[in-house]
Amino acid sequence: ALLKLVSDCSLAAMSPRRGDAAGESPLKIALFALGNMCVHAPCRHFLLSSEYFSVFARLRQSPDPTISKYASRILTRFHDA
Repeated sequence: ALLKLVSDCSLAAMSPRRGDAAGESPLKIALFALGNMCVHAPCRHFLLSSEYFSVFARLRQSPDPTISKYASRILTRFHDA
């Protein structure tokens, strides 16, 4: 469910329009939670095999610095593992 939420919210998060800051809050919470879950190998393997994994690379380019930071944190967990 968190991956679907991230995927669904990712298009709006990549938009330079800043009118929907409240809509980004669930995305930030989901990214933060997924970043915490990535410390566990089974979770990393599940995320890596997911059809939604590429969304994290896109979100790393988000104009919102918090979204970008959280997406980068997830990708770093895979690199460091």
